[in-house]
Amino acid sequence: MAIRRTLVAGITGSAAAAAAIAADPPTQLAPTSKWQMDYAPTECRLLRTFGEGKSKTTLQLSRLDVSDVLEMALAAQHVPVTDGDVPVSVSTSTVAQVPGMQARGFAAAGKFPGSIRFRPDKDLPGALRSDVAAGLSTKLGVRFARRYAVQLDMGSMKGALTALDKCMDNLIASWGLDPAEQQQRKSAPEPLVDPAKWFRPSDYPAALDRSGAGGIVVLRLIVAADGSIQDRAVAKSGGDKAFEDLTCELTKARAQFRPAIGAGGQPIKSVWINRIHWQPAMPFVIKRN
Repeated sequence: MAIRRTLVAGITGSAAAAAAIAADPPTQLAPTSKWQMDYAPTECRLLRTFGEGKSKTTLQLSRLDVSDVLEMALAAQHVPVTDGDVPVSVSTSTVAQVPGMQARGFAAAGKFPGSIRFRPDKDLPGALRSDVAAGLSTKLGVRFARRYAVQLDMGSMKGALTALDKCMDNLIASWGLDPAEQQQRKSAPEPLVDPAKWFRPSDYPAALDRSGAGGIVVLRLIVAADGSIQDRAVAKSGGDKAFEDLTCELTKARAQFRPAIGAGGQPIKSVWINRIHWQPAMPFVIKRN
């Protein structure tokens, strides 16, 4: 029984220690720059720097789709490195925890700092807009891999989110679409079959398969009112260019769609954007919508 009590005490102590680490107060970081709106060719990006010296942290919020989905990234000197996406706790002034968020930690490389890159998320914009609706300054809290906890004092997000929305309207218009019509659509274009079936293990480039190389391609398709694909483009990518070319080639040969449905119930021309993750023997699609 003494052994059992010792084990229980040890387990309880370990759990308490882990909880204490997770509950450590976050590093409070004030802004050291103004918001910068980056009008990139394929996406809209908000950037701002917080803290100084070893605590310097750069926040990036990106949007590249009609849907109100944000991609977030933090760049800093010392961030935990993870093998893949792991759950991460994110909070704002009005939302104690944004549900379902995941991120991956990357090591510093040369002159580039380490980074935490978050999966695209549809609940984060709502949390930020909730702060604006409540008339509150946003304090963005991030707890990642137990060892990293910061709180960014972002101030009012009203102006920054308005600028991001305006940038996105301009980007949608550049695709030949009406921003107002797209924002009011009842549904996005829908693939007739699971997009994962567009990409097969046998499609993987042999030379890259041998090296174990992988890549990510964010694909943007303009789908006409009759369901045909009018245009395809790579919105962003990471990895060998062969993945970009192959993604476009296979999509052209295999992708079929039901068109988007507008506010009045009629088929409309619209956009479909998703992320294809190429890895040896198992390409797959990370759905954004």
